[in-house]
Amino acid sequence: MPRQSRVSWLNYPHLVIAEANGGSSLFSDDSDYIFYIGLLRQLVRDRLLKVYAFCLMEQELRLVVEPNRLRLSRVMQRLHGRHTARMNRRLNRVGHLFRGRFRSIVFNMSDLLSVVREVHLWPVRHGLLRRPEFYPYASHGSYLGLGNADFLATAEVLGQFHGDAETKKRAFVRFVESSALEPDSFGLSEIRPGIGGTALSSDNLLKKARIVPEMSKKPSMKGLVEGTSLLLNITQDQLLSLSRRQDLVMARRLLATAAVLGAERSITEVAHFLQRDKAQISRLVSQGMDLLDNNEAFVLMLEALRAKMKPY
Repeated sequence: MPRQSRVSWLNYPHLVIAEANGGSSLFSDDSDYIFYIGLLRQLVRDRLLKVYAFCLMEQELRLVVEPNRLRLSRVMQRLHGRHTARMNRRLNRVGHLFRGRFRSIVFNMSDLLSVVREVHLWPVRHGLLRRPEFYPYASHGSYLGLGNADFLATAEVLGQFHGDAETKKRAFVRFVESSALEPDSFGLSEIRPGIGGTALSSDNLLKKARIVPEMSKKPSMKGLVEGTSLLLNITQDQLLSLSRRQDLVMARRLLATAAVLGAERSITEVAHFLQRDKAQISRLVSQGMDLLDNNEAFVLMLEALRAKMKPY
């Protein structure tokens, strides 16, 4: 059975849930949590994400984020790919750290406050402590000035309360603690896979899902090759050749990055289609991810290629 297409759009908040693979731990000591939080900070600095809240536990993590310049799947690929690489190096292991794809639910800003509250209460309901601000690997303490997560977008949450800054913080604390004894939840209902909120608050999201369903369709490898060829004004034979010409290597790097990060194709699938070794494709994608950090031209080419992608 083909896996379900992900519903995700730029400039909308998303709840992200990711779990550890069987027998693995997402974090083994303080340095792992600090490294992951540092990755979130860097994504904010790169203007790829807005982070409203986070809570990290050994077996699962929850984020409230808003993708800005790249689709959520691409940003999470970068975030979790780098965290996995570090954990595997440290523990001298190989394989997947996370269990399958992360889960995401897009929702409206009107539901932001309740979603953030549920994320902050998660360790309390898990029985780890009685007050959420004392959990060191979550964002609640930072909302109160107790943490160092200076990259958080707290204004949108605290701005829903009245008064000066301190009054807003106290009101936020009361709002969060008022639900501490309730069962764990995500703060919204998933009224359709990948779309959350009440039927009323999610009406515009449902309309968007119906209007632009092609945004979530999976492009074919043939369509990606055609799009890359047209975008860079090279022939498909040149693109698929063994030539090491610099412009053709860059074209293959763009194609591989778009296929894996944008179209959610596997390294194996891309390698088979291009008749290349998997290590070559992995190297191209890794180089493409590095370019996404510091090469605006590559980012623009990737976005232009996405516009040319042809779904099945």
